[in-house]
Amino acid sequence: MYTIALYNNKGGVGKSTLTLAMADFLATLQVAGRPLRLLVIDMDGQGSISTALLGEGLTQRAKSGGCSIGHLALQLANGQQVNLQALLQNRSGSRGGHPPLPSLTVLPSERESMLDFDANPLRPLTLLSQRLKPLLAQQFDLVLLDLPGSLDERHLLAINALIMSDAVLIPVELTRLALQALPETVRMIRYAQEKNVQALPQPLGFILNRTDRRSRQYRLHLPALQALAEQQQIPCFDNHLPHAADLANASDDTLTFTSLKDRYGTYYPHVRKVVKELFDRWQHQQPSA
Repeated sequence: MYTIALYNNKGGVGKSTLTLAMADFLATLQVAGRPLRLLVIDMDGQGSISTALLGEGLTQRAKSGGCSIGHLALQLANGQQVNLQALLQNRSGSRGGHPPLPSLTVLPSERESMLDFDANPLRPLTLLSQRLKPLLAQQFDLVLLDLPGSLDERHLLAINALIMSDAVLIPVELTRLALQALPETVRMIRYAQEKNVQALPQPLGFILNRTDRRSRQYRLHLPALQALAEQQQIPCFDNHLPHAADLANASDDTLTFTSLKDRYGTYYPHVRKVVKELFDRWQHQQPSA
């Protein structure tokens, strides 16, 4: 099982949008003649990725019924037996007579402040990597984690998830404000690495989002990103993701989409290229036999 966190400490750079698009594309893939077993874990308390994938009704019922990553973490911390099948939510079936989007599994989020974390039961910070990850590996090939922004050492649940990740993908926009947030993003990734030397979350790279390579902004800010990438030894992806008007509707669960291209428009073929490069880079990182 391979686990990828999508993380940038700045909000609004497209983490959830990219997670959503990648999840939809990955759910169409085949592995050894069967569909890829994909899980999306929503770590952001806003729940935008859960709502986009499952719809608001199912997401709210899951949360109120204790079927969230926060409730699961509490069960693990308290040494309770975990019934994963009762917690995971599946997107399947058609709506409005249209064919369904590809089936996948989602574990919704919950705001950490809404849960009864008595005396910090999420410590040690390797709780999810040591107890949850082996359970997930029995059922899934790939796990995507959509992490929130504005993380620091107090956000124990999200830090647990970052530590659980095998790799981190960092969406970034080429604006001054977005670039200013990157050193803190890198610091939190290094913090996660220090807390779990057994399984280091390795940065897969920076991926430029909402980017026009012909723009003045691109030419102005690209050198700063390249300098940081070289200093931190984190690669920049060759492929990028453009601005796309269709994305304004992609996460609207009240709309019915008849295809992935219908949902993402011109963004979709770029996501395919990014996913291919992502796995090429991951395979390149693996030690030789």
